[in-house]
Amino acid sequence: MDLNLKGRVAFVTGGGAGIGEKIARVLAAEGCMVWVADRDQAAAARAAAALARDGFVAYAVTVDVADAGAVDAAFAALPANTTAPEILVNAAGLLSTGHVADLPAGEFDRVARVNINGIINCVKAAVPAMAAARRGRIINVASVSAMRGGGSVGNALYGASKAAVVALTMGLARELGPSGITVNAVAPAILDTAMTHAALTDEARQRILPRIPLGRLATTVDVADLVAFLASERAGFITGAVIPVDGGILTT
Repeated sequence: MDLNLKGRVAFVTGGGAGIGEKIARVLAAEGCMVWVADRDQAAAARAAAALARDGFVAYAVTVDVADAGAVDAAFAALPANTTAPEILVNAAGLLSTGHVADLPAGEFDRVARVNINGIINCVKAAVPAMAAARRGRIINVASVSAMRGGGSVGNALYGASKAAVVALTMGLARELGPSGITVNAVAPAILDTAMTHAALTDEARQRILPRIPLGRLATTVDVADLVAFLASERAGFITGAVIPVDGGILTT
């Protein structure tokens, strides 16, 4: 299915690894010019260079999404002869595990600065150009942990941060719809990425897999393909949606 994304410009946070890197690759393969944004300069450069070697158009951006000033500066520094990002994918995120009573003070603030404030900062930076063009796609990476109080690996604080992403997605959809901007979220179940690998022990896998009707963990491709669809014109009348990518775990 042709998604007609050729020539579109996408800005993908957390693009240096994991879900964000796969989203950047799928969007690039669909014809987008992709800004691979990550606070890890080496990871962003590596991911963008890999895409360029494969014949795609991609550039690295080093930015900490939790820093509003840094985000504004990153968007302001994008070349003037380049179309402003028409697609914003907020994939940067932090995982928190363990019982809440055992967590250090400030743990929720640490997670929320990226998982919640990071989205707000990027939206505020990206929306003016989208509104001027009267078109835009914003896709947030939430999690089924928002519906499961932390899910299979994350804790209650992590789940709360992702629940905020769900509420933010719905509220932004209402606010930005009149400007021609859609806002949706994908909600993956647990994936085996660099962020989750330490928590995804053999014991955890044995506990989680029987609860997934489709019998396997989600992959980054599962998530990225849905993001690409939501970024396309084929999803032009979908906004405020939070779509699980969970193999049916929410049904159990």
